[in-house]
Amino acid sequence: MQVRRQPITQAIAWMRQAINLGARNPRAIFGAALLMMGVLYLSVMLLLLPVSATLSAGSDINAVLPWMVPAYVVLFLLFPVLLGGLMHVIREAESGREAKASGLFAPFRQGRAGQLALLGFVQLLLAILSTALVVGLAGGEYWTNYLAALRSAAGGVMPETMPTPDNPGLMTLVQMVFNYFSFALTLFGVPLILFSKLPVTEALRAALRATLVNFPANFLAGAMFFGGSLLLGAFAVVFVLIAVWIGGLLHPAFGSLLGFIILIIVGMVLLVVLTGAAYFAWRDTFGEQDDVSPPARGPGGTIGIEV
Repeated sequence: MQVRRQPITQAIAWMRQAINLGARNPRAIFGAALLMMGVLYLSVMLLLLPVSATLSAGSDINAVLPWMVPAYVVLFLLFPVLLGGLMHVIREAESGREAKASGLFAPFRQGRAGQLALLGFVQLLLAILSTALVVGLAGGEYWTNYLAALRSAAGGVMPETMPTPDNPGLMTLVQMVFNYFSFALTLFGVPLILFSKLPVTEALRAALRATLVNFPANFLAGAMFFGGSLLLGAFAVVFVLIAVWIGGLLHPAFGSLLGFIILIIVGMVLLVVLTGAAYFAWRDTFGEQDDVSPPARGPGGTIGIEV
C-alpha cells in the first residue's frame, strides 16, 4: 500500500483538525469516548473482582498478581477494537453522515473485531519484549533492590538511597523507541484494518513504513499531544482541587463528584484528540478520502471549536 510522504508541518494540521472535531457531532463523538472509557473500566473491574476478594481476605500482594494478568491481557485485546469504534464514529461525523455513540461497537458488527484484537495481541508481545529488554539492561540486582526499597517505603521506613540501574540512558532510549513504534503501529494499524480492510500482517507492514517515512511529522504530532496532555493535566489538577474545595463546602461527597467529573471530561478530550489526530494522519498518509460536507459554521462564518 502506497505511503504518502508528509511534511513535518502536517502534524500541526492533524492536531488542529482533531481539536476541531467537536464542531461536527459532539454528542456522538464525545459520547462514544465516554462509552469507551466506561467499557474499559467495567471490563477491568469485573476481571479484578477476585483480586479485591483476595486482598480483603488478607492475602499477600504476591498472591494476587496472577489474577491481574487476565485483566492486563484483555485490556490489550479490547483497546484497539474500541479505538477502531471511536475512529468509526469520528469518520462518520466527519463525512457528514449520521453518527451515534453506539457506533463504538461498529467493529463487532462489521466483523473486524477479531483482526483488531489480533493487533492488540501483537502489541502485547511487543510490550513483553520491551519489558524483557529493559529488565536486562537494568541489571540483575536492580529490580530486586528496587522492590525491596518500595516495600520498605510502604512500611514507613524510607531507604537512604534508591537503587540505580546499570544503563539508565540506554533504558530510556529503548523505552522511547518502543513507545514510538508501539503507538504508531496501533494508531495506523487500526484504521488500516477497519477502513482499508487490510489483514493484520499487511496493516503492520504498511504502518511500519508510515512510521519510518513520516517520522518527523509523526514524532512532532506525538510530542505536541504529549506536551498538551501535560499542560491540560496540570490545569485539570488545579480545577479539581478548586472543585473539591468548593463542592466540599456543601458536602465532601459533592466535592469529590465534581472533581471526578472534571477528570472524566479531561479523559474524553484527550481520547478524542488522540484518536482524531490518528484518523487524519491515516487519511493523509494513505490517500484515503471521505465524502466530507463543509464544516458547520457559526455566526460570521467562523468554524466553532466545541472541545
